[in-house]
Amino acid sequence: MTPPPRQPTTSFYESLVAELSAARLTGRPEARSFGTTRPLQGDQLREWVASQAWYEREAACFIGAWLRDVPEDDIFYGLTRQVADEGRHHHLFSRHLADLGWSLADWRPEPEWIEWIQVFYPSGNDTIERVAAHNITGELGAIQAFESLYPRLPRQTRTIIDRVTPDERFHVQLGKMTVERYALSDEEKSRVKARAFQALELEKLGRIAFERRLGPD
Repeated sequence: MTPPPRQPTTSFYESLVAELSAARLTGRPEARSFGTTRPLQGDQLREWVASQAWYEREAACFIGAWLRDVPEDDIFYGLTRQVADEGRHHHLFSRHLADLGWSLADWRPEPEWIEWIQVFYPSGNDTIERVAAHNITGELGAIQAFESLYPRLPRQTRTIIDRVTPDERFHVQLGKMTVERYALSDEEKSRVKARAFQALELEKLGRIAFERRLGPD
């Protein structure tokens, strides 16, 4: 008798991504996408571009600061490339912001963004916690935000997103590789999952803060 076909197994990474994707759709509408469903233009567009320019610079800084404490050579190599990517993204968004008539000189982040980007992401006990939070939750959130925003942005801004998105997908793959190679025990998987969902809650608060910053339509 021919044995029944083996059912495909779902990896820890795949299960984590599925849970994060489902959780990202829950809660307040303004937590699901920057600017809910409104077209972003004028000062609202400038606010979003400024927040992206600031975030990309912060990411280059905190990922760079991780490197001294990354013993895994393959992840170290990937993160060095990612630092360069984040720096280039900062340059692209900053130049676009200048074209829109703004700069970061007098721009200040919301308190929720400081807690999320400057406090939470730089922390973490080891490589798997740090990379899971940022490169899985954070970068998947960035791609989801880009996809949600894309039809509501002017052509020039969409051009920037087209240049940034392939790098974000590489960062997600780096997160996937980190989890699949190094989060092997139940204890490690539990820490990764907890850290990833902490990042998601801070992401949601950050998006709500952006809506507050934009004010009423």
